[in-house]
Amino acid sequence: MPIEKIEKEADLCALFIQEFNALPDWTCYPEAGSFDVLVVNTDGRQIGVEAKMTLNSKVADQILPNAYEDLNERPGPDYRIVIVSKITDASAGIVKMLDRLGVTVMQPRSSWTREGDKYTFDLSGRLLEVSGRKPFYDRYLFDWNPTERCQVPIMVTNLPAGVPAPVRLTPWKESALKVIAQLRSQGFITSKQIAAHGIGVSAWTQAPGTKPAWLAKGVVRGTWVETEHLPAFDKQHPEVYALAVDTLKATFPQLELTP
Repeated sequence: MPIEKIEKEADLCALFIQEFNALPDWTCYPEAGSFDVLVVNTDGRQIGVEAKMTLNSKVADQILPNAYEDLNERPGPDYRIVIVSKITDASAGIVKMLDRLGVTVMQPRSSWTREGDKYTFDLSGRLLEVSGRKPFYDRYLFDWNPTERCQVPIMVTNLPAGVPAPVRLTPWKESALKVIAQLRSQGFITSKQIAAHGIGVSAWTQAPGTKPAWLAKGVVRGTWVETEHLPAFDKQHPEVYALAVDTLKATFPQLELTP
């Protein structure tokens, strides 16, 4: 369905995702890898995307890695793009600055189609990485050549991208959903089982400050059970939680599992 108006950052992201997902070999993951959108090619290449209605220094801070991330070789995408609703005389200098720093700035344009006026980024025509053409006047995206790429989410979710206080599917959240699936399947969980999913135990069993712990001690020594204080990660990411349940069911078919 065509995006008819660009009124907020979420509209920019929705248009960008809609266009990129229509291209062969590319998949968009909303709110992943610490970006508004993480675009992944079947060959492994990644594009980190940040959206802003108005181009300003804040988005430059968001799209560029911090010095300590470079020094510690933190994971990152191959390419970085900023999408904005428009580029003005006041923001043209920021476009030039970001371009020199290896970040491409793109804006959608309104075009006449058989479906009427609609906005488009014209990704297949403007991104050489997508079109496959050899550069003539245009250039390929700057390759940040990361030592390690961003971890790709286990599945594409329907999370909205470019919204205030976004709910993000992080690698930690994926592990947490596996913990919850196992906890509910057994009726309890042990510290060793939590740690086996690659995350710390203290967040689950120890109260941070004045807040209550997520889990309580079970009747059997060494076991922990669910409390009402456990965050509703399964409600935030129902598709991923369902996948965690299915995976656990396939691994341990003798368990009685409920989504």
